[in-house]
Amino acid sequence: MRKFLRFFLVLIVLVYGIYFIIRLFNSEPPSPNITIGDKSVSTAQGSYCWSGLLNAKCVDMISPPMIIKHEGLKPAVVSPEAQLKVEFKNEPKKNTLGANKWISSEETETAKLNDNVLTAPKEKGVYVYDIFARWEKGDSSYVFVIEVQ
Repeated sequence: MRKFLRFFLVLIVLVYGIYFIIRLFNSEPPSPNITIGDKSVSTAQGSYCWSGLLNAKCVDMISPPMIIKHEGLKPAVVSPEAQLKVEFKNEPKKNTLGANKWISSEETETAKLNDNVLTAPKEKGVYVYDIFARWEKGDSSYVFVIEVQ
């Protein structure tokens, strides 16, 4: 019984160690969790630069409206002036989280984030946004789309 228990503990330590090593070498930015109440909003990865322990990479993506089309993201249906909360498991550096609303494939306007909350427009329509932030390991942007009804 003791040998089995010792084997089991060694196995747990090995699995945890492998998981930790994989996370240590990870060269992907953290994903956001965007919610409206208890409903999640789907996001897609935008452009980013990220450094792992042994490697680093920068990836330039197509424009957010094109990412929405390419990824087939469906708009999250929201009410006028709905509050979208933006959270990350690994918090970005202070004062680096920002957002843009896309007017066209090439034109944006700054969208206000107050305490990590983005307020949807009053007017009905489909809106494409990107959010961006910076961490110790790099920076990243993410794309999502909402439909105000």
